[in-house]
Amino acid sequence: MWKTTSFGSTLRRALRPTPSHIRITDVGAIRGSPMVSGTCTDAFRIASPIAVAVGFLVMGIGTSASAAATDSCNTPGIVMQGVPAIVNIRVIRVVHANKAIAGKSADGNIEVAVGSGSIIDSSGVIITNKHVIQDAVMIQVTFNDKTQVRAQLIGAGALIDLALLKVDVPEPLPFLQFGDSDALRLGQPVIAVGNPLGLGTSVSTGVISGLDRDLMRSPFDDFIQTDASINPGNSGGPLLNCAGEIVGVNSALVSNSKVLGSIGLGFSLPSNDVLFVARKLRDPQTAVPNWVGLHLQDLTAQLAAAFGYPHISGAIVTNTDPDGPAANASLLAGDVITGADGHELPDARAVLRFVLAQPLGAPIAFAVWRRDHMSEVTLRTQSWPHIMALRSDVLASLADVARVAEEGIGLHLTATTEADRKSLALSDDGGVLVDQVTPGSQADEAGLKPGDVIVQVNDHPAPRPEQLAAQLRYSDSAAAAVVALLVRSAARTRWITLYVGRVDVTALLTTVAKPSGSTLLRDAFAAGPR
Repeated sequence: MWKTTSFGSTLRRALRPTPSHIRITDVGAIRGSPMVSGTCTDAFRIASPIAVAVGFLVMGIGTSASAAATDSCNTPGIVMQGVPAIVNIRVIRVVHANKAIAGKSADGNIEVAVGSGSIIDSSGVIITNKHVIQDAVMIQVTFNDKTQVRAQLIGAGALIDLALLKVDVPEPLPFLQFGDSDALRLGQPVIAVGNPLGLGTSVSTGVISGLDRDLMRSPFDDFIQTDASINPGNSGGPLLNCAGEIVGVNSALVSNSKVLGSIGLGFSLPSNDVLFVARKLRDPQTAVPNWVGLHLQDLTAQLAAAFGYPHISGAIVTNTDPDGPAANASLLAGDVITGADGHELPDARAVLRFVLAQPLGAPIAFAVWRRDHMSEVTLRTQSWPHIMALRSDVLASLADVARVAEEGIGLHLTATTEADRKSLALSDDGGVLVDQVTPGSQADEAGLKPGDVIVQVNDHPAPRPEQLAAQLRYSDSAAAAVVALLVRSAARTRWITLYVGRVDVTALLTTVAKPSGSTLLRDAFAAGPR
């Protein structure tokens, strides 16, 4: 991954490809209402994540870096300080038809997902995973005092699973500072904070199990591995060191094919990479990584034999970007890159990291095996053309938004019968019967089922079915973006909430001014490693 200086001082070998009996997944969000009758509802998606509520406290979280050198963590004290700077993120998202999962609507629909992020500046800048806010039409942040505010998207990374959000608040917020992930050691204690399985704020402790892990997410993977429990629902939350600093952003887990849960293999994006990308997202005009337009894979014994190369150390070219430096230097698919400027480069990541570490525009002399001999190919680096993801790659499309707005929340309502009222002990004119629920809709995500009876809307009795249906449509003119329904079934009576406000992606975008003095991104960014 990208480092704030040399993009990684040590070039380590990548892991072997993942065995078929395990799977790597984002620490995905739990969709909709996470608990029904004490059990987890539904499958977990590779998409959203962690929920940890937080609140307004007077002080920030920065503590002395010398505390990080201590292997004995004061976990309760760290958590007490840190939780106020970790926020709950609630996302209203559109699931496109080709992303719908088995058993859900083939047309795609609105769904509600939860996630979290860390406040990294007192002005309201939040770092989280990109997949937390993927396909969003509304992003809502909840603080510890239950205050809820809308968040806007500053930007998201194209090659790294990170996004930067902004909330507008009247008072300075507590914030977390970045620790130096390059200083992490195997066995060092760490703390993961999040909302696994939607059960509520949870803390797990463990150690650094591995460094520089390659999950084959990007050419620059160097994930932190930890045995601190990370489960579906943890994405976007911080991995903290014993100084209460962010040393990672929890993003993925490895599990077996039967149980999608923690088996002690959790992975976090290193804080130095997070800090580097956050700075670029905040100010895209600053310097960006080097790029040569090369696509590579690790050389295997079989590939080496097929191309007549007598060793298995190196990276083989799969293709080059048109008009990029590699293409212009006549590098071809099948070329084996074994080194550069006198340095041996054992695999694809080593090649790409070497490129990143060079000064912009500097010549690089690659050692290349082609057919039956070695040669030297020299090219010059350029600025990476697409460090930021396009809006269309992150937020919901306008076509999907229009379709979902037309389809509504997924409820078909009808009047209750005398038998319905008798079985649920309703008044003679009480309630509206849920007759049908569209699979994958927001109503489905909220746990509404055929046979439920809506008896109250906010503080008023439920109106006739056609009137209630009119209230439960996405509308620019909705008096409140969220409506509370009192729902009665044979098992229980409960309140649920549905989002009925405007479904629109244009309000999610924002730009921020460059920081100066005590303004945006001074606090944690200034304290973070350089």
